[in-house]
Amino acid sequence: MATRGTLNKSKSELSEEVENMGANYTGHSDREYTSYCMNCFEGDTHKAISLLGDIVSNSTHNSAELELVKDEISLEHEENHTRYKETTMENVHFNAYREHMMGQPIKGDRDLTQTLTAEHLNDFHTANYYGDNITVVATGNVSHE
Repeated sequence: MATRGTLNKSKSELSEEVENMGANYTGHSDREYTSYCMNCFEGDTHKAISLLGDIVSNSTHNSAELELVKDEISLEHEENHTRYKETTMENVHFNAYREHMMGQPIKGDRDLTQTLTAEHLNDFHTANYYGDNITVVATGNVSHE
């Protein structure tokens, strides 16, 4: 949902700006963390940090986009039987941490995922994505000021 639009930029504007910079954006969620990464040219560091800040701080969590993401995740759930390593690790975590959040599937419970609303997502984002929970790392020839 991170690149599906912010208060300042639409989904297409975000995509276009990253493309125009010649940058590469990736996002990844795991059990204990979410990472947003943008590789860019040296002169575009300020733009990249501004874009990432906008994505983290101002995501809109649009209901229509959420429905598209839920469909994508549903397809991933359907294809689980073809990803043996991932399925094995999900089962190991479930058996080792059955009553803990570490034992829950990374992509969520296939039945509960369909009941998520944009309001649920906004509440979770507000509760977990704020200053003290965020680390910013810049590597390469970067002025950290």
